[in-house]
Amino acid sequence: MKSVIIIGAGMGGLAAALRLRHMGFDVTVIEKQKRPGGRSNVLQEQGFRVDIGPTILVMKDTFEETYRAIGQDINRRIKFAPLDPNYRIYYHDGTYIDLYNSMAKLAAECERVEPGVTTRLFRFIGDSARKYELGMDFVARNYDRITDLANPSAALRLIQTGAYQNLFAQVGSYFKTDKLRKAFSFHSMFLGLSPFDALAMYSLITYADLVEGMQFPMGGIYSIVEDMVKLAGEMGVTLRTGTPVEEIIVEGGRACGVRLAGGEVVRADIVVSNADLVYTYKKLVPAQYRRIYTDARLDRMEYACSGYLLYLGVDKTYPHMRHQALYFSEDYRANLDAIFRTKTLPEDPSFHLNNPTITDPSLAPPGHSVLYLLAPMPNLQGNVNWDEAAPVVREKLLRQLERLVDPDIRKHIVWERQYRPTDWLHDINAPYGVAFGSLSHGFFQSSYFRPHNVARDIPGLYFVGQGTYPGIGMPMVMLSARLLAERLQREAS
Repeated sequence: MKSVIIIGAGMGGLAAALRLRHMGFDVTVIEKQKRPGGRSNVLQEQGFRVDIGPTILVMKDTFEETYRAIGQDINRRIKFAPLDPNYRIYYHDGTYIDLYNSMAKLAAECERVEPGVTTRLFRFIGDSARKYELGMDFVARNYDRITDLANPSAALRLIQTGAYQNLFAQVGSYFKTDKLRKAFSFHSMFLGLSPFDALAMYSLITYADLVEGMQFPMGGIYSIVEDMVKLAGEMGVTLRTGTPVEEIIVEGGRACGVRLAGGEVVRADIVVSNADLVYTYKKLVPAQYRRIYTDARLDRMEYACSGYLLYLGVDKTYPHMRHQALYFSEDYRANLDAIFRTKTLPEDPSFHLNNPTITDPSLAPPGHSVLYLLAPMPNLQGNVNWDEAAPVVREKLLRQLERLVDPDIRKHIVWERQYRPTDWLHDINAPYGVAFGSLSHGFFQSSYFRPHNVARDIPGLYFVGQGTYPGIGMPMVMLSARLLAERLQREAS
């Protein structure tokens, strides 16, 4: 039985551990933090429970397939609640629209903003469906050579769908109002990309949200992590937490184990890193073995944005709220340019507002709510002093909450925590404190051009998670575990 060490117990590391153990490997997962989960972690204090990172599930089929691959049914183990609407979109002028799964309801909402838009809305969704079909062809595959990406059929479909065009500009061709252009272009932010810089291909995410729908696992996203950890224990996976890895051992040019903090050496036939890929190369792999991903090359790559998160426990309920919402600043472009171009604090931050107690009241004490606010922010390549900036951003978010939710909300806050870009750096070794994933999804950092899940210059070293293909987002991370397992199975045959 071959042995595998997986560095990091994020969702990708756990999914890979389950698959590889099911395939017959002897699997040990080593995690720096005291609690597994990586970016998908949790805060539990004073009766409040809130996800630190991702909060909603899309493309649930990727999770269902992960469980099926190990002979399990996720729907028998975890209860899911569908969201409808997916989002409430708040605008600077106090108006809002709800983005429903129901096409009839969605059209009615959009008609309130832009009369006569229904035909163009449905054309947008249909065209996004074609991009989704095209995009998934590139997502669910391993890459070995450039010809795996470049073929005449794919090039033709890329041209036919306009997937190579600019996302915001293409969305603007369907919608006349600024409000709907914002509502149907923001999804690229989840890939760490400004809609003004992203490819139109990424409207496939909008399609997945609107048509496939969004799910909330009762107990929050971390309930999935907890169940995966339970399964790993039942299957015989060894999980060591609170144990940082200091070095990947390379002998004879091959990865053969890890050295832990304190000096302990753990050997294995295969090493898989679920730690951030850039961090892995820079900090864990000795420089003399890195012929491809040198420090200089990694420094030239494009990195995703970060985020400031504010978590609030409130001694009041808000039945008029939706489970999740978005607030868009009036000057959408200025907000995004500050985050992605000048890397400075946005004057009027847009943000994601989540109230999971709308769906699952058990996440807070009776009569209470837990609120999650995420404001995309520049990563640490900028010169923002977060000791000074955090109180400023907090105040701006609270003022918007007073306007959107409750003018007296400050009186009802009984518990509060925050998470800054510096915390992403410290807690999960995220380069430049990126929040969603390290490498953004520009064309030359996607599919074949994204770092591969096998280190081409170090036999025995593999990767899983957002740093390799398919990329950022929980569904993509689940797929990355599948692709890793397929690669190892193919190499073993």
